[in-house]
This record gives sequence, C-alpha cells and structure tokens, in this order.
Amino acid sequence: MDIDTKCIPLGHIQTYFDLRRALIPDANWLEKRSQHVMHNPHEILEAIIGIDQHDFYRNAGIDYRPGDSGVFISVRQVLALVDQAVRALDMPYLGLAMGNLMTITHHGMAGMAAVSQPTLRGCLETVARFCTELFPPLEMYGRVDVEEASFCIEQTMVLAPYTHFFLELNMVSFYNIFTHLTGGEHPLTSVDFSYPEPAWGHIYRRYFKCPVNFGMAETRLVGPPSLADYEMPLANRLMAMSAEKTLFENIPTRAIRLLPLRLRRLLVRYYGAFPSLEAAASDLGMSGRTLRRRLADEGTTYQRELDAVRQKMAMDYFARGGASVTELSLLLGFADSSAFAKAFRRWTGLSPTEYQEQQRHGGEGLLLQQAVLAVESGVVE
Repeated sequence: MDIDTKCIPLGHIQTYFDLRRALIPDANWLEKRSQHVMHNPHEILEAIIGIDQHDFYRNAGIDYRPGDSGVFISVRQVLALVDQAVRALDMPYLGLAMGNLMTITHHGMAGMAAVSQPTLRGCLETVARFCTELFPPLEMYGRVDVEEASFCIEQTMVLAPYTHFFLELNMVSFYNIFTHLTGGEHPLTSVDFSYPEPAWGHIYRRYFKCPVNFGMAETRLVGPPSLADYEMPLANRLMAMSAEKTLFENIPTRAIRLLPLRLRRLLVRYYGAFPSLEAAASDLGMSGRTLRRRLADEGTTYQRELDAVRQKMAMDYFARGGASVTELSLLLGFADSSAFAKAFRRWTGLSPTEYQEQQRHGGEGLLLQQAVLAVESGVVE
C-alpha cells in the first residue's frame, strides 16, 4: 500500500470537512468554540461553510458526485483536501479547531456504535477497529497496566506535511468526548504527543485541561487504569450493534482486505525481532509461497514492507530524542550500524547523523517531505 492506494472511504473523510452539520452560523460562537481570536471571523466562517464542494474535490483529483457512496480515495488525495482547508483558513493548527468542533453526533454511526458500548475499554476497542477500516494510515489501540491506562494513536505511513493535523483532530475530539461522557469527573493524567512541540504548541493548552507533553514515546491520552472499566452512560448493546450495521451498510470499506496493510500491522507488533517471511505468512494464515505471490500481485514484496516499517520506527525513535545509531540498528534488527545507515540513506537521502542535525535545527517538515519523496520514488511503499 502506498499514498496512491485508494482504500479510504470518501464518506468517512466527509465527516471531517462537512462541518456545516456542527457549525452554528454565528462568528462569535465560532470564535468562542475554537478558542482563538480571529482577524476576520466572518470571512473565516464563510470559508469553512462555503468552500464549493465540487471544486474542493476536483482540486484533489477526486471524481465525486453527490450521493455516490462507493468512492474510495488515497492518502495523497486526503492530504490535498487538508492542504486546501489549511491554506484557505491560514490555520496550521486547523486540526485542533476542527477536532474541537466534532461531537459524538458529528462522528455519526461510528460515534454512536462506540459510545453505546458497555465500558470505556469496549468503546476504545470499537474506535480502534473502525480506524483500521475507515482510515488505515492511522492505527489506534488501548493499553492497560498496573499504573495507567492509555489510548494511543500512531501513523502507519507518512502523512507529511500534515501529520499534526490528523493527530490533533483525533486527540482533541476524543478528549472532548471522553470529558463529556464522564461529566468531567475523571480528569486524564496527561495528553502526550510523539513529536516536538510545534510553533503553535501554546494553542494545545487551550484545548486540553490537563498536562500536555511533547516529544514523548507515543501520542496518547493517559489516565488511571480504573478508567478501562468505567461504565458508559449511553451503554446499549442493541443500539451499538444497530449503529455499526448501519455504518458499514452506508460506508463500504476495503482496507481489511489489503494484504500489505495487514502485514505491516503484524510487523509493527514484533518491533526489533521481525519474523521471517515464512513465520509472518503463518501468522497471516497462509503459506510463504502464497504470501509472496499475493504481495507481488499488490506490486510489493516482503522486504519492501519490512523496510517501510523500519523507516517509520527509525523516524519515531529520532523524533522522541533517541540519538544512538548503534542502539537503533539493533532495535530494528540490522546486523550492524553501517547496514542501518546505508538503508536509512536509501529511505531518506540522508545519513542518520544528517537527519538528526536537520531535526535539531527545525527541519522536521523538510525531513518528512523527503520521506514522502522516498515513498513516491518507489524506494518505500
């Protein structure tokens, strides 16, 4: 799977951008809701509500006709939609503002199916499952241990230059929904982001009423472990089943059938002790020969998918402040640091040292764009 694979239901992406369902046509309300003073709120409001749908989709190379529910789009096309919105509003932090506008209702049947689960654990498991189907470039998962519970979001492929947008939107939206469902009686411990603080980092603290940390190991919402068993106030098993049935009747999906995506998710779980092709095939319920053939049918190979996972893990390691090339080489299963350095230059066009140096000097956006160029050139799918 690459950035041109059409596996994202347009119907799902429309929940991001069709804010007319959630917006009250009043500039003062919008300013208060977004918690940002606008130079010309009337003009911005018009831009949000009045972007011509036909032009919006056409500019992203999407052939869309109202009422057509079977359209799938690629990551590249999603990024083109985000780019139009960010440029029209001149708001690099648009993900925060849009996420703050997205209520349970705005998430439609997906939101209803999630919040009507018996417990918060079940709610988050449902959200994670929907994410796999509706927006495969992101992966969501929950984790509970003795000291804390967390809900994590990470990208399974490069979303540059708008990585922040997708993480901001989902983190703010889920944070607000959690606060609403618990009546604000169970504050989270922290909200963590896996990337360095952006230029608009101070705006994050207007949206989250708990500590906000950047440069952390994962992007996640963190709270006490007891939250996992918190009983959902809207729990209704029949409603949950009905909502999910309606969701997938109206928004067809195809991500779960994409073998390269399934393989990448499998490899991520092995971190540092990657399986052989034969072992991975067994985990996926097929023979090594079948896996090799089916990957070839998708235009890729086991090694290319493994390299894609290694590249992402390497960038995550450096983004979190890791500096030891030797340590990272071992974590990623390379024979030595020189083998890793050679692979890293093939992925990004830079040596690990050059990459870290540019990152220290604020070159994150440039570096991510270089990663996209590597993907587009066919080095990494």
